[in-house]
Amino acid sequence: MSRKQAEPRLVQCYLCRHRFDISRKAMTVSCPACHKPLLVQDVIVKTLQAVKKLQTCGTLTVQKKGRVIADLVEAHGGINVSGTLHAKVVNGSRVRILRTANWKGDCNASSIQIESGATVEGGMFQVPDRSLGVEDLIETA
Repeated sequence: MSRKQAEPRLVQCYLCRHRFDISRKAMTVSCPACHKPLLVQDVIVKTLQAVKKLQTCGTLTVQKKGRVIADLVEAHGGINVSGTLHAKVVNGSRVRILRTANWKGDCNASSIQIESGATVEGGMFQVPDRSLGVEDLIETA
């Protein structure tokens, strides 16, 4: 077993903002402070996802044919969009809007990268936004 797998992973609850350690293999956990279930794995969207909220402690990837329509999107591990995302985004990490992406809505993130060719409509962008305080949770490769 590698050292990285043996070490716990620090996450922050997206509901109450409590921080705690989890196993690196965990996909869902309950927050020890608010006792609500949390999604900690990465989310990959390949088709239409029309939801009120899409929240994860992991990374959100919207693939080229993927569409997310939501009131709120929060992904503490970062967001990569090459498809369509229409939502208010709150993210403590990096947001990447790739050249094939269609983005509509607000964005609060610690950093943002927009490739030439991407479509960005309306919305207010606040960058850098460190209000979530999750920058130290992000692992650097």
